[in-house]
Amino acid sequence: MLDKKSENPWKPEDEGDHFPIVKEWWTIETIFKTKEDDRKWNLVSSFSYKNDEKTCFFQYILFDISSKKYVAYKDIDNEIEKLSFSKNKVDLVYEKSSIKGLYPNYKIHIEDPKNKLIADIDYKAKSLPHWVAQNHTNGFLPIGLNYYRYGFLPNCDLSGTLKLKEKKYDIIGKGYIEHAYGNFLYKKPLKHIYNLKKTLSIYIKLGKWWLSENKPKIPQKIKFTSENNLFGYDWIWGVFDNNWSIFFGNSMFWISEGPSFGALYLTQDGKNYLEFCNLRFRYLDSNYIKKYDMYYPKDIEITGILKDKKIKIRFLSITESYEYIDPYEKDKFFKAWVLCELPAKMVGYYKDKKRKINLEGDCKIVLLRVPSFFGHNSLNLNFLLPPKGLGLTIEIDSHYLKKQIISNIQIAPKPRFKINCKKMKKDYISK
Repeated sequence: MLDKKSENPWKPEDEGDHFPIVKEWWTIETIFKTKEDDRKWNLVSSFSYKNDEKTCFFQYILFDISSKKYVAYKDIDNEIEKLSFSKNKVDLVYEKSSIKGLYPNYKIHIEDPKNKLIADIDYKAKSLPHWVAQNHTNGFLPIGLNYYRYGFLPNCDLSGTLKLKEKKYDIIGKGYIEHAYGNFLYKKPLKHIYNLKKTLSIYIKLGKWWLSENKPKIPQKIKFTSENNLFGYDWIWGVFDNNWSIFFGNSMFWISEGPSFGALYLTQDGKNYLEFCNLRFRYLDSNYIKKYDMYYPKDIEITGILKDKKIKIRFLSITESYEYIDPYEKDKFFKAWVLCELPAKMVGYYKDKKRKINLEGDCKIVLLRVPSFFGHNSLNLNFLLPPKGLGLTIEIDSHYLKKQIISNIQIAPKPRFKINCKKMKKDYISK
């Protein structure tokens, strides 16, 4: 549906901290060019705290997109007192780095003496902020037995300077800000119950929204993988060349091809948002982390339908990826918390009753995966549907069992049953 509100839904108290809540973070994304050499870059930075553990976390990563690699980064956990934050405004400081401001203006300063990096960036919002599921839950999302609130500002003009090593550049481009907070833990979403009644109401509201947009039907194909469990997500932000901006968030439910249980947000004018909930996605290519026997996508295609509107976009990684891995030391089932960052390009189209518009632009893909000790396992279901026939093909790949199983059951036009089971070769597993 089209968002009926055309005013800023964020109040100052929304932008500032919500301490002593359990977990809270602020993240900025940027895609910009250096004027001196017309090179393209991506800088991401996050400031967060976990009140239950009395810790904070700071991260930045600088990608030189033109060179297809990341060139500077820092990930650090510290005592919670090392991060300062304030009520009723964005006022974050960790060591020499900071984010300050209130909608529509923000100032970002990222400084890392070790890597000889200083970035000073001014943001000027060109769109209104938006809460995820704003028309349904006003930004509240469930996670395990608890919930959190998630808001984003997808289109800002940015300008400033970047100093790297001994060179200083003037920069211009696009930026994004998000803010989320709640009484939950990613690693232990079932450990505590803070407000089960509200959590259940959020699940119900989101379920009703999804069912209202998705007609029950048997898909032609659906694929499940062990990496895409409940503890991960797919996340994409981008701005098209025509200044439309897009945001996509997907909850996994083990699906790696088929219906999405997330939402895609498109704003053309920066004021009104189209919220696509009828979505299908598939991975066209993936990277592999051998140590954790897990795949994550680097090429994603998403198709969305909203009444008479349709959007189809391909998001394709164009650099090496940055993998932040936090190993689980004592967990009996899961190996690690893996966050993958991939600058990307996007190309596709939007159409409605009046027009079809081709779209392309720059974007960022971020993927969270929590691989288990069972490694990569997949189940692929292909349905043969009328009028072509009636049947089902089942494909199972199990790295844990080192087996491939393909079974075909067909009722029409000609009944048949076939099953093939073979041992998986070692060189196949790492492909």
